[in-house]
Amino acid sequence: MLRFASAMALLPLLAACQMDSRQQVLGSANSQAAQRAISTRAFETADKAKVFQAALSALQDLGFVVDRADTVLGTISATRYGNGGLVRFTVTLRRGEGNRTIVRASGQMNQYELSDPAPFQRFFETLSQALFLQANAIE
Repeated sequence: MLRFASAMALLPLLAACQMDSRQQVLGSANSQAAQRAISTRAFETADKAKVFQAALSALQDLGFVVDRADTVLGTISATRYGNGGLVRFTVTLRRGEGNRTIVRASGQMNQYELSDPAPFQRFFETLSQALFLQANAIE
């Protein structure tokens, strides 16, 4: 009975430690515009399927395990363990103006938003290389 009472007393403290998505957004180190600039790139191709395949390849090349990939919605969710914890990355593709495809990435490390530009730069560099290799039929 004493253990049950102790567990019940600790329950409100555990709930207070959780952070909801609204708190995560408000607690971001960057402004929304700055974060969007870090995490969004436009690629000069209208072939969304090729960009989608290249994004899958880029995430796998970076050591991520793809959890979900939806070609219709143009979304990819991936996870990687290591370097201090769990990293989750979500990539969204959409058609842009003219012959452009817009790629936007977001990430979390241990439940906190990634605001450092380095992981996004690595992803977009790897994605650019994958698109180059695809365009030049290099396997």
